[in-house]
Amino acid sequence: MARLDVFSRVLQLVCNVFDSYSAVLFLPDPGGEGCRLAASFSLGDGVRQGMTLAPGQGLAGWIIRERKPLLVGNFDQKRGVLGYYSGKGEAEIRAFLGVPLDGVTGALCLDSKKVHSFGDKDQKILGEFARLVSALYLERDSLAEGHAEARICQCLRQLTDLPRMHPKWHAYLGELLDQVSRATGFSHCFLAVRDDPSCCFAVEGVSKVLFSPSQPAPAGFPLGGGMIGWVFKNDAPVYSQEADLTALRLFGAQASAPVFKTVICQPVRFSRRTRAVLVLASQETATLGDLHKDFARAVADQLAMFLENLHLKARLARHKA
Repeated sequence: MARLDVFSRVLQLVCNVFDSYSAVLFLPDPGGEGCRLAASFSLGDGVRQGMTLAPGQGLAGWIIRERKPLLVGNFDQKRGVLGYYSGKGEAEIRAFLGVPLDGVTGALCLDSKKVHSFGDKDQKILGEFARLVSALYLERDSLAEGHAEARICQCLRQLTDLPRMHPKWHAYLGELLDQVSRATGFSHCFLAVRDDPSCCFAVEGVSKVLFSPSQPAPAGFPLGGGMIGWVFKNDAPVYSQEADLTALRLFGAQASAPVFKTVICQPVRFSRRTRAVLVLASQETATLGDLHKDFARAVADQLAMFLENLHLKARLARHKA
């Protein structure tokens, strides 16, 4: 069962136990400092699905900011708002109860159309549900990290066999980028290859269509431009997350590429300089830990060895000729 399905089932149970009108769950927003409405169960349709809540915004936001429970037996809309209903959705709400999550930034909240629907005993019971939700959320992180590490380890083992299975450059690069994309979950993986005579770099072997077919990419991008150009100039990796990276910021020139939120640019070095940049990019916000950084560096080393072998083979062929 998916995580959100589990949370929705918990909220359905909470609503039944407390005979409430709605139950909502706020969890950390991966894309910002606030919290997002991760799951809800309601007898109506006024809950703002997927909305984000800044700390202090409405009663739910107060719980998140202060990390304290809140019980309102007779809710007055003129003096405050719940913060998670659209339009006049909360006009008939008369009681509210919310508690902070345990060890997680977030809140579990209930409301009712009946005055004084909740009491101190209900607050304690809801606190137990909040601890259950927190445990599920934290376990999710642990399981996800373990699954990610398993995928990446398996991918590294497979990459060592690629030169034998795909001795030609384009076939090798295409398979490598596809495997890297599947292992990391980054939708777009590609290689930026420098061309010193023209002072530019070109994109090779994308794992997913990068530029709009109606607006083809230029033949090359300025060698010193954008984030990728910075890696070429400084021979050092760049990691970016929680930012909207346009084509101009990434490539140093306007292009029809998507806007990315998480990017890894890893230099590929051989013959004592950065000859290419391995780029892993996602349109979703993701946490970049040592696992992803070490993996990108290991993949870049694999690419460097393959390119070095191609270079040596070309030199031997010229020498024999």
